[in-house]
Amino acid sequence: MALMFTKSFSVPLSEVTPCHAQKPFHILNMLQDAADGAVEWARPGDEYWNNGCGWMLRQYSIRLSRPLTAGDSGTINTGHVMLRDLYSARRFVLYDENDRQFGMADSLWIYVDLKSRRPQRLSRRLPSAFVRTMENPPFEPLLREPERLTCADIQLRLHVRLGELDVNGHVNNAYYLSWAAEAVPRDVYLRCGIVGADILYKHEAVYGMDLVVTAQQTGELKYLHEIKNTEGTLIACFATQWAPLAERNP
Repeated sequence: MALMFTKSFSVPLSEVTPCHAQKPFHILNMLQDAADGAVEWARPGDEYWNNGCGWMLRQYSIRLSRPLTAGDSGTINTGHVMLRDLYSARRFVLYDENDRQFGMADSLWIYVDLKSRRPQRLSRRLPSAFVRTMENPPFEPLLREPERLTCADIQLRLHVRLGELDVNGHVNNAYYLSWAAEAVPRDVYLRCGIVGADILYKHEAVYGMDLVVTAQQTGELKYLHEIKNTEGTLIACFATQWAPLAERNP
C-alpha cells in the first residue's frame, strides 16, 4: 500500500566512495530530504515552523537488497504515524527507476523543546496537519535495537566540527553513521556499500566534543559499533551490514 508522499532521488558521483557505493552520510540525508518534502507538502503553517521545537532522532533501521551506487535513481515513498503521543514513526520505501522495491527504512523521532531539550506531547505542540496526514491504517515500525559490543577490534578518536552541525545547532544525525563507518576495515569501506543498519541514538554529540568510535566484527561484513565521549557516555550504537560491489572497469 502506497504511503502518503513520494519524492524522486538520484545518486550523483559526488556522494559515493571509490567503489561507487553511496556514502553512509548521504544515504541518511537522502531519506531526510524525503521526510522534509513530506512535511512541506503537508503545509503545517507558521505555528509549526516558529514554535521553538524540533525533531530529534531516536532510532533507525534500514534494509536494502543491494548497495546504492552512482547513477542509481528512483523514488522514495514515505509516511508517518504517531505512537503514544510521544513518538513519530516514519517509514521510507525505496523503489528503483523501474518501480521495483529494493529497500525499506523505519525511523523513530521525538519532538523536543529546542531550549530545554525536553520531549513534548505531540497532541499539544503539533498542528492538525500532522494528524491529517498520518497513515490510515497505521503501520507498525520494524525497528531493531543493536546489540552491545563485547570486544573492540577497531578503535579511533574523532572531534566534532562546526561543519557537522545542523539548522538546530546540534550534529546532523547522518554524521553518526558516517563516524561509525570510519571504524570498519579500510578494504571493506573501499569495496563495499551498506545494505543494513540499525541505529540507536542515546545522547547528543555537540560541537568541540571528542569521541571514541569502536567497532567489533560479528560475521561476514557484519559489524557492531559504539560512539562514546571521552567520559565513557554512550552517544550512539549501531549494527551494520555491508555488501561488495562488482569491480568497475578503469
